[in-house]
Amino acid sequence: MANAILYYRTDTPDTKTTNPTYADPQDLPSAQIMEFVFPDDIMEGVNESYQNNIKTSPVPNQDGVRKINVQENGLSSNQITIRGVFKKNAGVGIQRLKDMRKVKQVDTYHQYGVFGIKIDNAPQFNLDPTNERGLHIINTSVGYAGNNITRYDFTITLGFGGVIQ
Repeated sequence: MANAILYYRTDTPDTKTTNPTYADPQDLPSAQIMEFVFPDDIMEGVNESYQNNIKTSPVPNQDGVRKINVQENGLSSNQITIRGVFKKNAGVGIQRLKDMRKVKQVDTYHQYGVFGIKIDNAPQFNLDPTNERGLHIINTSVGYAGNNITRYDFTITLGFGGVIQ
């Protein structure tokens, strides 16, 4: 994939989307950004998992007619999973990931999640956290990749909160 960043916004210092100084996620303080730039740190893939909350219940009928009622209960979950690699001795990738997963996942302004994602060649996945929507880290996984053990592979699952647009 092309360049991508995973980042988070805070209330203090004021790095909300509404602050013109930090409107572009690239301008956030470096501790709040995990940048994926070829060839060292690479985001190899991104997937979305969207699940509706549908309840089904069978309805008995003495005449032998088969019927299932469906109840629509809105959205059950929406998750984005990103996968990639960090070069073993390059930059701060693994440590930044460890620091980010410990960040408070919501705050008073970003009540649905403080994290955002920006991917140059997959803009349909871009999401900048606001007071109406955001992402939060559900889980992370890190391990070695390749035969020479020169790279770490990682997976980050982000949950969506707020209003779907």
